[in-house]
Amino acid sequence: MDSSQLKIIGSGLETTLSSYEKVLRELEAAEPPKPEQILAVLNARDVVQAVWNQSTPISTNTQQKLLKLDNLLRAQAHRITQTKGVNLSQYRSSFSPPEKAWWWRLETEAPPHFWDRWDWLWRGFTVAGWTANLGLLIDIVPRFIGAGTGLPGTIAVAFPSLITLLQARSELTKTGQEGFNRLLKRLGIPQHFHEEARFGSTAMLFVLLVALRANFPAFSDMYNKKGFEKYQQGQFAGAESIYQQALALDPDNFEAHYNLAVLYEDLQEFDKAKTQYQFAVKGKFIKAQNNQARLHIIDNKPDLAIPLLLKGFNNFANQDNPSIAITYTLYKNLGWAFSKQEQTQLAEKFLKTAIQIGNSSEGIEKIKARGSAHCLLAQLFQGQPEKQAEAVEQWQKCCQLGSVFNPDESKWLSSAHKKLKEAGKSCDEDNLNL
Repeated sequence: MDSSQLKIIGSGLETTLSSYEKVLRELEAAEPPKPEQILAVLNARDVVQAVWNQSTPISTNTQQKLLKLDNLLRAQAHRITQTKGVNLSQYRSSFSPPEKAWWWRLETEAPPHFWDRWDWLWRGFTVAGWTANLGLLIDIVPRFIGAGTGLPGTIAVAFPSLITLLQARSELTKTGQEGFNRLLKRLGIPQHFHEEARFGSTAMLFVLLVALRANFPAFSDMYNKKGFEKYQQGQFAGAESIYQQALALDPDNFEAHYNLAVLYEDLQEFDKAKTQYQFAVKGKFIKAQNNQARLHIIDNKPDLAIPLLLKGFNNFANQDNPSIAITYTLYKNLGWAFSKQEQTQLAEKFLKTAIQIGNSSEGIEKIKARGSAHCLLAQLFQGQPEKQAEAVEQWQKCCQLGSVFNPDESKWLSSAHKKLKEAGKSCDEDNLNL
């Protein structure tokens, strides 16, 4: 190659370098840079490389100039990769530049951002949060779905479950990671904040799942009320199923345990009733303590009943507005338990107190089983020869106030009619509570 040819090639190289520098300076000055400016720079660098490959020898001044311009391009790498509408990966797929054309891979040339130095920490937080989310989901889903909570439960867990699975895909698969990165770029989130954004999405999902888990008691109360409505309508099978759903969501819903126990008692499944009452008793649920004690009395186990009733009195004393009906049954059941132990004086004391409560104006209005205390007191007096007249009087009250629909009073009413007949007395039919 003669000197004239070298001169022509050298002139061409200087021209391409000048063109390269011009578009690079325009890019540097642009705020913000445009995709067409970036493509112009990349194409100019292609031309420089094509001419460079045909140029030999090359002066050191020319080499230094190219190094300077390339360093300037590398300094713009971060701006280029963050420019909206610029996707270098897509460019490479469309234009197929040579592997050595590093300027088409500027994402690998961009200097680390200040925030990038903490990416390892955010990744750790993200993995920990993702693990916690999966743990919460594993706890939440079986409670809703396994308990048969139906459409509301399915809807409640479907959204966080889907988000968690999508998040797992974005973390564990390359395709998912790339898709998530594209989403973040569309949202205008800078590359150096992508790890923080990943953790942010994980944290928001964690808050959602924790909020859902924290509201289990509220969901449980909702199902408990729905079950009680079914019970009042006489739909016992439906009520049982819904109570069980309530307890699946919140095993410590003592009112649901109590309601389920009452249902089992109505169905004469007493062993199941005792189990549910026992759960409710642990929550210091007074009505459960009272009913559990009653079942112990029926089983002729007053020693187990009396401590429960006394605990019921203690818990009752802490209430601001105690129910008169529960007060009545506590006294009545305590008198009943003492009569089983043949402690007649204590039994008489508590039964008479119950009768006094039942005869009050409020008691007449709010207490349904007012005959029970009279029936029990009649039985207590029946065993004392000196109180036969008082026994007959109490049998009459038992007969007048008792109801065949009350499981305890129905059998006592039969005894009342028998004892009154033996005494030549009768029940006042006009007041008979059927």
